[in-house]
This record gives sequence, C-alpha cells and structure tokens, in this order.
Amino acid sequence: MTDVIYFDEEAQNSLKRGVKKICDAVSITMGPRGKLVLIEKNGEPPHLTKDGATVAKYINLTDKVEDLGAKLLRQASENTATVAGDGSTTSAVLAKEFYFRAAQALQTGIGTPSEITHLLNKKVTDIINILSENAKTVSSNEEIKQVATISANGDEYIGKLIADAMLEVGTAGLVTVEKSKTSETELKLVRGVKVDRGYVSPYMITDNEKSKSVLEDPLILILSCKLSSLTQILPVLEKCHQTKKPLFIIANDYDQEAIQALVANISKGLLQICAIRSPFYGEKRNQILNDLASALGTNVYYDLDEKDISNIVLSDLGSCKKVETTNDTTLFVECSGSEGVEDVLVDVQKKLDDKSITKEEEAFYKQRLIINKGVVAVLSIGAHTESELLELVDRIDDALHATKAAMESGFLPGGGIALARAGLELLRKTNNSEETLLSKTATKIVSDACMSPLRRILTNADMSTDYIMEMIKNNDDWTYGYDVRSESYVNMIEKGIIDPQKVTATAIKNAVSVSNSLLSVGCVVLNTENYNQGVQLVQLSDDMY
Repeated sequence: MTDVIYFDEEAQNSLKRGVKKICDAVSITMGPRGKLVLIEKNGEPPHLTKDGATVAKYINLTDKVEDLGAKLLRQASENTATVAGDGSTTSAVLAKEFYFRAAQALQTGIGTPSEITHLLNKKVTDIINILSENAKTVSSNEEIKQVATISANGDEYIGKLIADAMLEVGTAGLVTVEKSKTSETELKLVRGVKVDRGYVSPYMITDNEKSKSVLEDPLILILSCKLSSLTQILPVLEKCHQTKKPLFIIANDYDQEAIQALVANISKGLLQICAIRSPFYGEKRNQILNDLASALGTNVYYDLDEKDISNIVLSDLGSCKKVETTNDTTLFVECSGSEGVEDVLVDVQKKLDDKSITKEEEAFYKQRLIINKGVVAVLSIGAHTESELLELVDRIDDALHATKAAMESGFLPGGGIALARAGLELLRKTNNSEETLLSKTATKIVSDACMSPLRRILTNADMSTDYIMEMIKNNDDWTYGYDVRSESYVNMIEKGIIDPQKVTATAIKNAVSVSNSLLSVGCVVLNTENYNQGVQLVQLSDDMY
C-alpha cells in the first residue's frame, strides 16, 4: 500500500480547485435563467437536470485531492436537499464563498483556523435569527402555489398541482411522486399510509439512485413478534414464490440469521423482499400494527404458531399497489383495506389537541392520524422522453419538499434577496458595535458570502450585476428585489418570488459547516492502491430460505 501525503498550502490549493470545479458546475443551474446540465450515465439515457444535488452527485474528479474537496462540498448540497428538499445549489455557492474568503483572510495572519471558524459559526447563527425574524407564515393556497412554482423553476402548472395536493392532504398528509405511463402530468388521490421505519438491510434496495426499495403489488405480512428464522414463515414464502409476488414484512425485530436469509433469497433472485421493524413499543406498537392491518386488509400475527402460519391463504395477507421504503420511512400506496374510521380520527385529533401530551405521545397520535386518514396525493409525472421525465421528476420532488418546508417554517423573499438583506443587516449591526478586528472580518466574510447567491442568479441571467446589486443595497425594504424574468425591480413577495425559510437557513448552516471543515485541513493522505475496505462476505447455504 502506497500513501501520498500533502501538507498545508499544497493540500489547501488542491482542495480549493476541487471546490471551485464542482461549484462552477452546480451554480450554472441557479435561478430562473440558469442553464441545464447534461449528465452522462453509464448504460442509461443522458440526464438533463437543473437540480444542484443531482449535478454534484455525478461529479468525480481525476485529481484525488481535488475530488476530496468536491466530495466535501457535495455533502453540503446533499444534506440540504435531504433536510429541506431544496437549496442544494445555494448551499454549494455559499460553502465555496465561505471557504475562499476565510482562507484569504487567514493568509493575512489575522487569526487561526479555529478562531475564524468559531466566529463564522456565531455570525451564521445571527443570520439565521435574522431570517427567522423576517419570515412570513404561509396563510393561503395562493402562497403555497407561489412557493411550489418557484421551487419548480417557475412552472406554474406544477406549482398548482402541488398546492392542490397539499390542500387535499394537509401539512401532515402524504404526497408522493410516480412516473406516469402517459405523457400527461396529473394529481390523483389514493388510499395510502406512511410509517417512520426503514428497511432492515440496504441489500433490499431496488432503486440505487434513490436509495430505496420499491415493491409493486406486494403481499404484506404483519408480525407482532420477533422473526428468528425464515422457516417460521415458510408457507408464506412458498406462496409468494409460486405467485411471483413480492413480499413485505413488518415484525417487531429480526435475528441476524433471518436478515441474512432474506438477503440471500434476494441476491439469488428467488424472491423480492423488503422488511421493516414495527414502529413504537408495547401497547402503542400493537395499536399501530392494528391500524396498519386495517388499512392494508390483513391481520396481525402475534406469534408464529405453526398451525396459524401453515393455514395462511393469499387472502389473509395484506396488499397494496406499491410500497416505497427508504432508510427511515415506508409508504404504502393504494391500500386494499378499509377507509379511515371517523370516530377513531375524532378521538386521535382530541388527543393531539391536548397540550399536556409528551413529544413521544404526539408522534404516536400523529402516526395514528396519518394511518387512519389513509389518503395519499399522488403526482403522476408524464413526459415525451426519458430524459425529460427524469428532469421533471427531480424538479417536482424538490418543489414538493420545499413547499412542505415553507408550510412548516414560513417563507422569505426569494431570488437570493433574503440572504442578501440578512447579510447587509448583519454588517450594519457590526459597524455600530465595538467588535475586534477578527470579529469584524468574520462579519464581512459572512455578509459578502450572503450576497453570492443573488450575484450568481444575476450572472446566469446576463444582467448588469454590480449595478442591480447596488440598487438593492440602497433600498432598505426587505421585499424589494430584482425579477430577472421581467427584468424589473419588484416587491418579491407580491410577485410570488419566495423561498422557504427552512431551506435558506439549512443551506447556510450546512455551507458554513463544510467550509469550516475544509479550512481546518492541514494534511491530506491518499492511498494510491486500489483495495476493498470494510466489506465482509458471509457464506450462505445454497438452499432456498
């Protein structure tokens, strides 16, 4: 094994090159006049996208140190998209600006990396507080539509569909995205439920790009006990094998032997299987399982008595059109069970309205409410080409998450204006205070970085960037900004150009975190020999189950 070691300036210069390359590729998509990125995917059609997280995902640089810098920046984008559903591009732009400006300040000898990173964290917290103070609540369907439209890169039809979906299911409801068999995009309401439990093994993933398991028309087995061995459910497995139907299992827990056997069946192509653990514990768990059994048209099996299992017929098992399982959630679409029971819903809502309940109890009753309501809004996405479809699905999925975030935490003027305003306000406060030179430097770094998303949006639109930004600086109205579509100064909120507060706050928080990590690097160690690390192979029996 050969190691190559880079120290200090050499390491930092290479990391900077990697950060710049990935940021340039991602930021070109920013704003309504941002450009598409064409991505080559081995064995698949070319992928056109304006989603920053997707662009970053497929960038691998030949220089290994540069690639490490790119990967760290990608973490900021991915984390933002995961938490808030949008803002991946903003996060990348901010992270690069934080990193480059702070590194330049450090070269002057003004402070140490630990001192500057501490102050940057403090100033970013101030920015987030300013954003929170100026956020407006989403109070109408029109505002929901505005948020969704902006998040969908200005597509008003998509914005209306998302708004209609949210209106139907509410903030706690479920909205999912699926590919249509036609070229039309439409909203459908179906019976469905979601639980906060993910797959017990990543080997159950069927969609590697989305890191999720998707089972079509599965049979569903619900166990309120531990599954120790697949021999305990052999009759069920045999019926699935005979009918060529996938199997979805919910159990309290699994022995490692059972998980390995499930994975062995998957890897050999004998069965399509996904398994999750039951939500909650004790009596709460039993209640949730009974709710799920009612929604999915099956029973809860409290033990694995041989007689009961051997007598199971297909009609005893639950069913739905599709099950989507990620690392932490499972969605059942078009369930076969009964509709939600009104008296149950009323009782659960009363419990939720009780301000004295604990957070655990609140989570429990919210889960019961979702299951018993049993309504899922499905956005069925159609397009004329595969490339167009992939881009549209990415865009709608991001817009959906961003809209939910806005409904949770409020919204701000969009188009980079909110961050720019917050940066200017932070700078004014510092100029009026008796802070140290290092603290004022940190403020200037954060303030300038906050201007960068607006600057990039204007640059991508081929606008007179410096002039427009000066006009915005000279107007103290938080809603005053520049609409690159109409090429005019407008009230951003009245114009419908808005961003979710959660997205903006998450983007800057993740950006400074990654930047601080990069600033603190003093040495990079590369292993130049290709080898597998941390992979353990387990020899399993050739026999099925």
